[in-house]
Amino acid sequence: MDSVNFDFSRFHAEAAKSTSKRSKLDEIRKLSMIAIKLSNQTISSIKNLTTEGMDSEERAKHVRMISNRLQNDIFEFSTCNRVLYVGFGVPVEELEYAVLQQSNMSSAPFEKFQGIDVWRHLVKVCSGLDSFIIGELQVMGQFRGAVSWHRKNKLIGDLNASFFDHVIAANRTVRKELGFTKTTESMFSLATKAIEESMTSGQTSAVTVVGYGDMGRKAVEALIDMGHENITVVTRSTVKAAGRTPLISRKINFIEFEKWGIEDNPRLIISTIRNTNATFNQNRPLPVINRTRILDFSWPPSIDETGIHEGQVLLDMKHWIRTAHKMEIAWDYEKTIKKGVSIIDEIQRRFEKVLVDKNQAAFRAFMYAQLESMSSNWELMGCEGSEADQMATFSREIATWICSQKGEFHQKDLQEKVIGTKRDISPPILELIASDVIREMIRIDSSDKLPEVIA
Repeated sequence: MDSVNFDFSRFHAEAAKSTSKRSKLDEIRKLSMIAIKLSNQTISSIKNLTTEGMDSEERAKHVRMISNRLQNDIFEFSTCNRVLYVGFGVPVEELEYAVLQQSNMSSAPFEKFQGIDVWRHLVKVCSGLDSFIIGELQVMGQFRGAVSWHRKNKLIGDLNASFFDHVIAANRTVRKELGFTKTTESMFSLATKAIEESMTSGQTSAVTVVGYGDMGRKAVEALIDMGHENITVVTRSTVKAAGRTPLISRKINFIEFEKWGIEDNPRLIISTIRNTNATFNQNRPLPVINRTRILDFSWPPSIDETGIHEGQVLLDMKHWIRTAHKMEIAWDYEKTIKKGVSIIDEIQRRFEKVLVDKNQAAFRAFMYAQLESMSSNWELMGCEGSEADQMATFSREIATWICSQKGEFHQKDLQEKVIGTKRDISPPILELIASDVIREMIRIDSSDKLPEVIA
């Protein structure tokens, strides 16, 4: 492959013939969003609105039905402490009505946003300025995952999806300037603290972890780090669960739900299972009857108060809400929020300047979509599990770098950007990715006009 220079600035500068330069800003003005944050007052509403506990197919059907009602793209984002919906080209009242109809609800205490305020609030959410624990890191990963999931399931078009790239880019700036870059994940922090308070390090008392997804594995790891050896994991498939973490699995006992019963006598139960409704309730109480402490980190809750026995203490989401708010004391909350708003104001000015050039946005959207599509092939290059999981995110990093080049850049610069990543990806795989990307950039560079590139 001959060494070449690239210059994509012509695609940014190319004049739009069919639309005015304000058209992209006009599209932003047509954005709408409804959002609801978890509190003791909103728990019942969020239980009905959240997609947490749904599998991917159920969630996609849910979002698609709302989208079909409105005949426009819809973006849905649910975490353990919030639910929000973004509508493209939809008045906020129509978005609210469609979501409530789909959720079989007549009303909910939504916050409502229109236009650029949608972008502002999403930046606050992603940067941790609107979290239980200010500056939490976990929500950004969840947001990236939601954007990727909507793209993968073709629930939002590339141009609409590019809006979220601006949110993600702004988040990085806010977090860096506020010193949030090393903040721990909120729910995991709460979980670890609760486990430490409930158990003495190194003791032999039995602990049962219900569910072995991401949160379940983290709970087990925390227990092992504390020196606990008597750990039982309750899961649907012991073989599959043990196979996910072979090294850790040697240190714990696995049992299936059907075999979990009164013979289990744990001092502590940690529930992390995901379901749309409580798994254990009045009709199906916990099979464990001894006096024990129960930490429910599931959302929606997996254990209802009616599903526990006398002498058992249940710490559920209401407890975590109170605990999280107490943890905010370490920050000068008002001052931090004020500074964060000021940073967002400045980013907004730059963002609006970018929006006036519709073609630049179109090229950026194309580049992100193109590289993310290529990442599906990268996942099949003999990657280890952890490598494959990074490919979609890595593709966006490469696309961001390419789109940030204002003029000419050399093939070698692009190659060094890919190969020089700090991500834990093997050098042979990085070489293949670099070659793949360079080949695609050569193809794009052979076009004279933006429509030719996108076509």
